[in-house]
Amino acid sequence: MSRSHRRVAAVTGATSGIGRATALELLEQGHWSVVGCGRRAQRLSELEAEAARADKLFAGLAADVAEASLVQRLSDLAQQRTGLAPTLFVLSAGRGLRGTLLTSDEQAWPQLFETNVLALFGQMRDCARLLLADTASAEAGVPRDIVVIGSTAGRTVSSANPVYGATKFALHSVVESLRQEVAPSGVRVTLVEPGFVRSGFQEVAAYEQAFMRQVEADCGPLLVPEDVARAIAFAVSQPAHVHIDDIRLRPTRQKI
Repeated sequence: MSRSHRRVAAVTGATSGIGRATALELLEQGHWSVVGCGRRAQRLSELEAEAARADKLFAGLAADVAEASLVQRLSDLAQQRTGLAPTLFVLSAGRGLRGTLLTSDEQAWPQLFETNVLALFGQMRDCARLLLADTASAEAGVPRDIVVIGSTAGRTVSSANPVYGATKFALHSVVESLRQEVAPSGVRVTLVEPGFVRSGFQEVAAYEQAFMRQVEADCGPLLVPEDVARAIAFAVSQPAHVHIDDIRLRPTRQKI
């Protein structure tokens, strides 16, 4: 494949769920190389080996999503391994918290906002600065994309999961403000709002399994990470002058 047709994506949260599915979906398309980060080095190594067996390139960076230099480190890794800077950033790392305002663990509130809001604010800022400085891609008509994973919980107020929802409301507002700020320069900022997705996210957040079984009974079949990954790949495959800026996808039977 010629250098002019290659693109590099940087994906956070690449060791599980939507992040991992997105990295694999992009690799499958054949014209992407992918760098990704996550906390589990072994899973990153497994992804590297899986990609190599298919004659594709995935390079992993073991790092915490709250690390201040994360975006720059991913960009540096991309240039070291491919000779190219990322023109797509997919920001998918985050965490959940079960419970209502009355029943959730208030000791976990600061960490939830640190991970889901403040860390992502910094990442979006750093991604935008790198892409705005990439005048070579702009002049060549190569799309420059930031994709942020939000949630339908950031659009519909719910008494069942309000603290997590509050982080997504905050995130959504800043994604849209960044889109407005960088759109005149040709950088695309896309918000993806999944509904219920069956992944490891719920277990990590300690959501009650009885609750999830009821959700699946009421709304299932639930989305899987690959469903969201296909939507992301479709959005970023558009010509540079076309911007799908907000994607909301739910299980067909999910009402809210």
